[in-house]
Amino acid sequence: MKAVVAKETGPPSVMTWTDMEPPRPARDECVVKVEACGACMHEVLVRRGDRAQGTGFPIIPGHEVVGEVVEVGADVVDFAVGDRVVSNQRQRVCGKCRECRMGRETRCPRKVFLGDIGLNGGYAELVAVSDGSLVKVPPRLTSPDVAIASCAIGTVLNALRDVARLELGETVLVTGAGGGIGLHAIQLAKASGARVVAQTTSPGKVEAVREAGADEILLVERGADYSKNVMEVTDGQGCDIVLENVGAVSFLSSVNTLALHGRLVLIGEVQRTPPTVEADLVGWRGRDISILSAASTTKRQLEDVLTLMDRGLVTPVVTDTLPMSEAPRAHEILESGSVTGRILLVPDTA
Repeated sequence: MKAVVAKETGPPSVMTWTDMEPPRPARDECVVKVEACGACMHEVLVRRGDRAQGTGFPIIPGHEVVGEVVEVGADVVDFAVGDRVVSNQRQRVCGKCRECRMGRETRCPRKVFLGDIGLNGGYAELVAVSDGSLVKVPPRLTSPDVAIASCAIGTVLNALRDVARLELGETVLVTGAGGGIGLHAIQLAKASGARVVAQTTSPGKVEAVREAGADEILLVERGADYSKNVMEVTDGQGCDIVLENVGAVSFLSSVNTLALHGRLVLIGEVQRTPPTVEADLVGWRGRDISILSAASTTKRQLEDVLTLMDRGLVTPVVTDTLPMSEAPRAHEILESGSVTGRILLVPDTA
């Protein structure tokens, strides 16, 4: 088979489209013929060496996969050859620890993120994934865009519904609103009955943010403090929830926009330096705010996302599709910050 391989950390050019031995399934795995794989900033950070924990080179990157099962391991009972499936970001979880048994497999201490370790990831014609990390795609969802259901949409569902506990009528601020996470966050927040304030630094993304359903759009320079702007459009009340998709560069502004009992959920971090905040700011003026984080998606959450997509309540936003041999170009676009929505990679033979 053909696959994108990075033998070491470095610039996008360390990734090459090359011949590889096809994967063989373990007893609990399915081999999936890849239809499409999302290109995510997570892979950029791993490739650059910014994420060292849980990674190991050489690698085939990629964790957002949709495709067809072409081979199953001896112990697989829920999937068969011919099933169309989407991956849940991880190659496997143990399925036996307390967290897995409670449906919180994102916390599994033995989880392996797909594409982070070894030569088995989504930037390939074939990939092996455990049956506990796959979900069947509803028949009506025929678009390859479903590849991004888990990461770009499921993580937001996790953040809004299960971490922030969004309530009907609350106000949600989405930072980095024109990106792959941001545009889907707007859609999900609106579908949940929220008022959405969207922050972006790119004039070219304003229209996409508006189409996603934002009620208020704040166009600000990168690194500028936008907390006063948020207070103006919320009549001085602030936001009940902030989905922080950028990280350190906007973190302090986001904290300053929180209303009484507000919740900030950190989803993305695109900088090498993590965000910091003084302890007294959290309790400033007795606001009783919470700073939280959302890490990837459970299998149940992915199933819920597919249901929402099937009902037309959320639509994947894919603005570019490239052959896998052009993975370095995809990473260059991601690093530039110019992409609106998500990029898909498809095998060159597709």
